[in-house]
Amino acid sequence: MGKLQEFSIVFNNNVDVFQNGQWVCGQVVVNLNEGMKMRGIRLKFHGHANVHWTETHGSGDNRRTESYNNSETYFEHKVTMYGKAEGQSGDNPTLPAGRHVFPFQYQLPQQGLPCSFEGAHGYVRYYIKGTIDKPWKFDHTVKRAFTVLDMYDLNEEPTALTPMAGQKSKMLCCLCCASGPIELQVQTDRTAYCPGETVQMRGTVENNANEEVTHVSAKLIQVVSFHATSKSRSSSSTLSKTECRGCAEGQSSQVEMSLTVPAIPPSSLRYCSIIDIDYALEISGHISGAHTSMDMKFPIKIGFVPLRSYYPSPPSFPAPPAAPYPLGTDAAYPPGAGATYPPAGGMPYPPAGNAAYPPAGGYPSAPPMGVMPSAPPPVMPVAGAPGLPPPSYAECQTGKANIKDSEDSEYTMGNMDFAPKYTYYDWSKHPAV
Repeated sequence: MGKLQEFSIVFNNNVDVFQNGQWVCGQVVVNLNEGMKMRGIRLKFHGHANVHWTETHGSGDNRRTESYNNSETYFEHKVTMYGKAEGQSGDNPTLPAGRHVFPFQYQLPQQGLPCSFEGAHGYVRYYIKGTIDKPWKFDHTVKRAFTVLDMYDLNEEPTALTPMAGQKSKMLCCLCCASGPIELQVQTDRTAYCPGETVQMRGTVENNANEEVTHVSAKLIQVVSFHATSKSRSSSSTLSKTECRGCAEGQSSQVEMSLTVPAIPPSSLRYCSIIDIDYALEISGHISGAHTSMDMKFPIKIGFVPLRSYYPSPPSFPAPPAAPYPLGTDAAYPPGAGATYPPAGGMPYPPAGNAAYPPAGGYPSAPPMGVMPSAPPPVMPVAGAPGLPPPSYAECQTGKANIKDSEDSEYTMGNMDFAPKYTYYDWSKHPAV
């Protein structure tokens, strides 16, 4: 068994969903069964978008594979938690055996951050990566992803409350006879929705043909466009669907359907220039026999702040973490050069005879070798806890994605399967006011 028993990143109160300008707070935990010599323990806060795919062209000897890529970075901040700063000369310290806890905090940029997203050919991803920098040996690394939300406000959409209406007519003809038309008319209740809200559809089917309209269906479609430096491509997926009965030949029926919007990212993916997201409602009348369906498409908007006409009071979001440490020259902790550590117990680190941290008697006032003091975590409600008003947070409807990238190795610790969490309004538990 190796020296390293645990190397992990944990968030205060297990809160891993944030908005622009909020504080990302937590601890790096290192547990050793014997002392480990190292240059230092590093931490990197990183937010970026990336698109990538390959295409094969030609055949035989002319067959070739082309790669398409693009990326953009929103922030990158590096700090040393323990030991020597990167590039610093001098003796390498030895972290003694035991469990060591290094608190951290980082304030996200106040604006310009797109919503977290994991797609078929690209992503917007935010994570913290820890590294134990070892001299002349392989480094130990750990990675922890978190969600950033762009709070797209539907009240800023001028057509959000406007119903969408459509009509489709179809004549069925064959060699021996002709029939009357089939008429499908449908209207939605509005144009813009939040995850958890319900799309209401109503209309009529008039069947003057000699074939049955078996059913009418509705699908919520997501179209994602990925933009590489020299080419773009799109992927389309059905997020949810429903249907209602049709009518026999010579009959008519009412169309009444509802479709709940699942946990999905907002429209357009603002502030990201290499990925776009659009949503559409596809309504179809299906006819028996070898006849094509009658299809209508309505573009809709998805946001995270609901319309005031449906939810008059401002939604109660989980309180952002407070900054538990005094700020230096930047919005991160450990502080930058020249900044001071918070005075507390003045106890040395690590405590003699006990590697647990923080010590019971207090916190260090000036940690040696770049070690950070601990502090009581900020009090903050846990997102999605029972009894909280809407919204809660729900994992992305499309499920988890593997976040391992070219900078990670097979030995990188941490959960590499990650699903962003999105705002979700469960009106069944919290009805509109």
